[in-house]
Amino acid sequence: MEYGVAPTGGDRTALDRVLAAARAVQIREMRGDSRALLVERDPVAVQALREALRVTEEPGSSCMCFGDVSLVFLDISGRELAGVTLHHGHSVRWDDAARRGGWRDDAVLVDSALSLEWLAVRGITWPLREFRESQRRAEAALRARRRWIADIPEPIARFTAMFLETTDRGVPLLEPELAEVRDRLLSAYPDPVDRIARLLAWYGSGTGSSRGYPTHEAVPAQFLDQEQPVDFARAVTTGDAPALRGAVRYLVSWPGRQRLTPLLTHLSPGAQRRMLEHAPTAESRAWLERRLTGLR
Repeated sequence: MEYGVAPTGGDRTALDRVLAAARAVQIREMRGDSRALLVERDPVAVQALREALRVTEEPGSSCMCFGDVSLVFLDISGRELAGVTLHHGHSVRWDDAARRGGWRDDAVLVDSALSLEWLAVRGITWPLREFRESQRRAEAALRARRRWIADIPEPIARFTAMFLETTDRGVPLLEPELAEVRDRLLSAYPDPVDRIARLLAWYGSGTGSSRGYPTHEAVPAQFLDQEQPVDFARAVTTGDAPALRGAVRYLVSWPGRQRLTPLLTHLSPGAQRRMLEHAPTAESRAWLERRLTGLR
């Protein structure tokens, strides 16, 4: 996990100059481990790793973890030249950087995967595997973010940056922000049923999870929280498939659970069936069925 962004600082070529004298490298799971996972002495391989550790001039970040693996470079006599740790395939930390003229932060690698591929060829595969998985998650998150943005109701699309900022700061929309956007919603969609259906469709375009999603995905729920249960029920009765999927997601999420009984009580048997038919997962359908059964 990264923490903040640090200024560039220092000489980004300092480590490469130190490693010019390297003749071997020990790979350890953690800095200070007594046992090396691998010792590489082939000069071509050591040079390839040195090239894989080239860093950019862009600002780095301070990672909160200890690193994926530790690389200890040795000179021809076996004396330690430098010890570095790799962090998520993205950056490298040089323990002795400040004293030897290097950077103050965790420097960003020119090629994120190159050093991890070097390790994987030698049987240390988990850092590359975790890096690839992290890439897949990031790509999926980006697709979800773009889909969510595309489904923002047009009259409030101008507030997109404000909505996304909630994830950056980890805090939902504040009261003044809520009031400003809600005024625009009420003006654009004076009919509460129409307004709720649009908000539900937007909310349903999120990741589908009822927990652990980016903060900005909760923005539609902040407006749904201000709508009346009877209007919510009417929106479910007349809403299309996207609105119904959003209704299920809202009800199983934390905001909806706080109002669950009044929201479900106003649903007709037909509306209940429609909503269950559009539950995106078997888990959410079973959860709603249990709650609806409890009301009878």
